Amino acid sequence: MTAPASPVDRVATAPSRRKRKSVSWGNWRQRLRLWSGLILFAYCLSHFSNHALGIVSVEAMDKASVWHYLIWRNEIGESVLFFAFLTHVLLALWRTARRRTLKLPRWEFVQLVLGFYIPWSLIPHVGTTMGLANEFGFSPTYDQMLTILWPQHGLTQSLLLLAVWAHAMIGLHFWLRLYPVYHRLRYAALTFAVALPVLSLWGFIEGARRLELARDVKLKVTEAQFEWLTVFVIEARAVVFGLIAVSLLVILLRYLIGLSARRLTITYPGSLSVKAKPGATLLEISRSNDVPIASVCGGRARCSTCRVKVLGGGGTLTAPAAAEQAVLSRISAADDVRLACQIRPLQDIEVQPLVPVKAKVETSENLKDAYYWGVEQDIVVMFVDLRNFTRITESQLAYDVVHLLNNYLDQASAAIRAEGGFIDKFIGDGIMAIFGMDTSVEAGARQALRASKRIEAVMAELEKEKGPQFQDPIRLGIGLHLGSAILGRIGAAGTNGGLTALGDVVNTASRLETENKAHGSFLAVSKDVIDAAHATVSDAITADIKIRGKEIPLQIFALSSLDALDIPED
Repeated sequence: MTAPASPVDRVATAPSRRKRKSVSWGNWRQRLRLWSGLILFAYCLSHFSNHALGIVSVEAMDKASVWHYLIWRNEIGESVLFFAFLTHVLLALWRTARRRTLKLPRWEFVQLVLGFYIPWSLIPHVGTTMGLANEFGFSPTYDQMLTILWPQHGLTQSLLLLAVWAHAMIGLHFWLRLYPVYHRLRYAALTFAVALPVLSLWGFIEGARRLELARDVKLKVTEAQFEWLTVFVIEARAVVFGLIAVSLLVILLRYLIGLSARRLTITYPGSLSVKAKPGATLLEISRSNDVPIASVCGGRARCSTCRVKVLGGGGTLTAPAAAEQAVLSRISAADDVRLACQIRPLQDIEVQPLVPVKAKVETSENLKDAYYWGVEQDIVVMFVDLRNFTRITESQLAYDVVHLLNNYLDQASAAIRAEGGFIDKFIGDGIMAIFGMDTSVEAGARQALRASKRIEAVMAELEKEKGPQFQDPIRLGIGLHLGSAILGRIGAAGTNGGLTALGDVVNTASRLETENKAHGSFLAVSKDVIDAAHATVSDAITADIKIRGKEIPLQIFALSSLDALDIPED
């Protein structure tokens, strides 16, 4: 039910220190589809939980089913369930028919395929439990149903359960991932998502095997009733899969018509342009041409991650509908910002995606690099500085100064890289480094602290190796801070520019490095870094410093020696 975090997941879905605003629920069709899906999920949750009691006994399954049927097998319950199923299926088919391409993210494609498979296996089951019950008064108790299903239909029934559950979990995950509370409960949610189908299948198989061994169940379904069921299944499948075929045919016809239709040009950053036919959404056009645009909610106008800045041709677009306008208002978007999943270009436009996403390997060179677009994520920034460097340059020969500086920069940068850090830049006698770009921010904090210990050893080695011409001791200072930064390639429109970090975290880390002078320390590190690394500090100067533009002072630790710093293993 959870998925590995990509850079866009960290931007759009991971809980952060910034306050969240409410999440849009999309337009009325999306809300109907969501609520109908939740009703169907509630039914499946009750039904599958009932199955799990087969681990105890078939009698326990039957006793619990009384409560299940009390809710769902009455006129109101059956009507709600029927209309929820009909609404969910018809809206899914409508949305499928409106697609201009079947090039989808993996999770959407899997959910779509499961949506096609489920009716095939579900129709016989519905025909037995509800069709025979309504037509002939058949009572679908567990002893009857398990005897009918086992063993001939045991595999297909198990696959149906797994398909329904997987389809539901994908939908729930990509709905709930927009809410911070879900991320705090993600491990409990994952446990629930795995445990329930396992227990349900266990109960189903165990109950069926017990009845098979007993061999004392008499079926209450006649041959004529089975024949009626066969006809019902054939006719129902013909209707459902006829509708599926029609929706897919619509996509094919639109594609064929589009081959000869007037084409327009979509221009992206880096002079990248693609040709497209009018009618498709910008998100569909981008996916069809392997241009990466983030879409956490799958194009449902909920998450705003597919937002783009329209640089040209915006006047040809239709005004935002209610669902899109609600999302744009929520994020206080400018007038030239639109959602790629909602706009359907009819003429040439130029756009710039505002939330990046890693592209597939086979895309063009620029698009392979997520930092080409700019990535916002939490990182740890390190500043290292050589103390008294100005006085050293004034009193020593140029050769000695350059030799010392290169030796220091080489060893310090090697220590940073050895712990997984990235050298952002050299600033005279200073180094700016980034940790946590390709890991979690917690791992990045531990890497930065371990790199600081390595640099402390470098400082001691430089002191031993310095020549007699250097009278002053070699002293280094390090500043570490954690926070959100923009990572991007700056220069040459991002094509060949160097990767760098921008944001308050950079300025604050630089400020912390200068705090070492005030405290006579080697490392000045914010409490945020220590907490993220789950490190402990037994002997350090603590202080609260005022950061420009911030109301709350920043708590820091100033350490003269890192022997007092205990860093846990990853």
